[in-house]
Amino acid sequence: MASEDTEETSSRPRGFAALTPEQRRALGSKGGRTAHARGTANKFTPESASVAGRIPHERGTAHKWSAEEAREAGRKGGSAPRRRPPQD
Repeated sequence: MASEDTEETSSRPRGFAALTPEQRRALGSKGGRTAHARGTANKFTPESASVAGRIPHERGTAHKWSAEEAREAGRKGGSAPRRRPPQD
């Protein structure tokens, strides 16, 4: 009997998955406002983004594309499904 109870509860969404999209958006917005109020929010400028993007290349940890990977990525370009805004 105990195994039946675990099966029921394990199939239910938990955490963020149990929230509606509106609830998730509200919670995320609250976190963003709090981070800005505390001064811990990340504020990228074009200059700081450029510096941050350069770091992996300088360390040698940036992904190095092989010719085949680059061709495959080029073939995929534009094939991603596009989300359309909801029609009211």
